[in-house]
Amino acid sequence: MNDTIKNLLCFSSLLLIFCCGTENDMQDIVPINETTGTIILSGVETSELGTALSIGNIEVANTALTGTDKSVILLSDNISVSDNEFVYDDDQNGFVIVAADFSAGGSTSVEKTISMTIVKNGVEYRHACSTPNLNIFTDCGENFRIDFDGNTVIFDNTTVINTDNDSILTLDGTVTWN
Repeated sequence: MNDTIKNLLCFSSLLLIFCCGTENDMQDIVPINETTGTIILSGVETSELGTALSIGNIEVANTALTGTDKSVILLSDNISVSDNEFVYDDDQNGFVIVAADFSAGGSTSVEKTISMTIVKNGVEYRHACSTPNLNIFTDCGENFRIDFDGNTVIFDNTTVINTDNDSILTLDGTVTWN
């Protein structure tokens, strides 16, 4: 029963993240074209996922896709966003990471959250975290942060949990954008 509830909450979170917003939210979108950064992965799943995710594209404060202007969407180079929809050049491999930082306001219950899907050879691996830990996922860790003024996302010993098998994956790296 606990796994069913956790999967339902994860699915609901993903729906909230990807389906909230209105057409009026499009005016808040900041077009971003240049991003650099690699996220280093560690944990038991690296044998399937690899040890690094190179960021190819980014969306910042896209409220139409995430429901909040406190978010960053990090994408592999074969996934982009057009007209507020994900465009896949290769739907068998890639990743989408939605990260939000509400520490400066925006949420009463969650400071930070990550929802991440990595697809390898057509197999989806879904991970998530929230700070504080609400006993749904795992705590992201105190060093994960998004600096919107400095155009930086920092993953420093950041932990996410596989929503299917509870494996912990650790993320380290810095992503910047112009």
